[in-house]
Amino acid sequence: MVRFCLLILLAFAFDKHQAVAQKGVFDVRLGLKKVDCERQKVLVAVEIKAHDGSSEFLMGNANFRFLYDARFLQHPVLLEQHNFSSYNGADLNYSPQSLTGSSERLDKGIISLNIIHSGTEQTGSMVGSNEWTMVSTIQFDIVHSGLSQSTNLVWNDDKTFPVTGLSEVVAKKNSSAIDSYVVKAGGVFQNLTLNPFTEICGGLGLGNTDNLMIPEGFSPNGDGINDVFVIHNLGALKADVTIFNMNGHIVYTNPNYQNDWGGQSEQGTIPDGTYFYSIRFSDGRSFRRSMTITH
Repeated sequence: MVRFCLLILLAFAFDKHQAVAQKGVFDVRLGLKKVDCERQKVLVAVEIKAHDGSSEFLMGNANFRFLYDARFLQHPVLLEQHNFSSYNGADLNYSPQSLTGSSERLDKGIISLNIIHSGTEQTGSMVGSNEWTMVSTIQFDIVHSGLSQSTNLVWNDDKTFPVTGLSEVVAKKNSSAIDSYVVKAGGVFQNLTLNPFTEICGGLGLGNTDNLMIPEGFSPNGDGINDVFVIHNLGALKADVTIFNMNGHIVYTNPNYQNDWGGQSEQGTIPDGTYFYSIRFSDGRSFRRSMTITH
C-alpha cells in the first residue's frame, strides 16, 4: 500500500512538471535598485517572470541582452547573482552566470547576461512562475554625475539580433536525460529610463571645484546629446583650454572657456580621432590628457 501511494505521488510530481513544460512564455524587465551618488555607481536589477499563470516554464539556458549609452554609464560588472546560478553554492543545477559576449564602445554598450543549466534531471530546474523573479544585479560606473540628460537601458527583444531568449527544460520519457525547448517571448520587454544624474543626485558636486570632471571624449553630431566639450562642476573657476591634434597642431584655444566648443576649428569641423587637451584653471591646477571625438 505504501509503495502504491509512493508511485501515485511520483506520478503526480512528474505530471505537475509536465504541465509546466512546453508552455513557456516569458516577460523581462529592468529596474533601478540604487544610484550611489557618492561612489558614482548605478545598480540595475534584471528580472523575469512567466507571461501569465498558464505559461510557467522550467528554466534552462538563457541570454538576456540589453543596450546602454556608454556616454553615461560604463564598465558593467555582475555584482549579484540572485537566482538560476550556482554562485556561492546557491543552486548547483546551474553554472555561475556571466557577462561573456558583452561589449562596450565609445558611445554604446551591450550587456549579454548568460545562464547555463547544468542539471541532468527535470526536477533540477527552477520554475519560472508568473511572479517577478530577480535574476541578477548589474553595476555600472556613472561617467559624469553632472550630466543633465536622461538615459535609457533598452532590451534587445526576441526580434532584435542578438536576441534575448531562453529555453525550458523538458524531461524525456523513461529517462533522466532532458530536452531543451525555446520559450516564447511574451512581448513584454520593460526598459529602464534613468533621470538626469543632476536630478537624482540633487546636484551633487555642482559648483564644488574638488569634483571637476573633464570628459574623455564627446560626439558633436547634432543629436542634442554630448555635442559639446563640457567641463563639469567648473563653478566660478576660469579655464584656459587648448586642444591639439595628433601632430601637435592647435585646433582650438580659448583663455576663458565657456563649455561651448562643438568640435570646430578655423578650417571647419575636425574629423573623428584622438586629440589632446591642455587645461589650466584659475586655482592653479592644470591637466594634459587625451580624448576621443566621434561624430
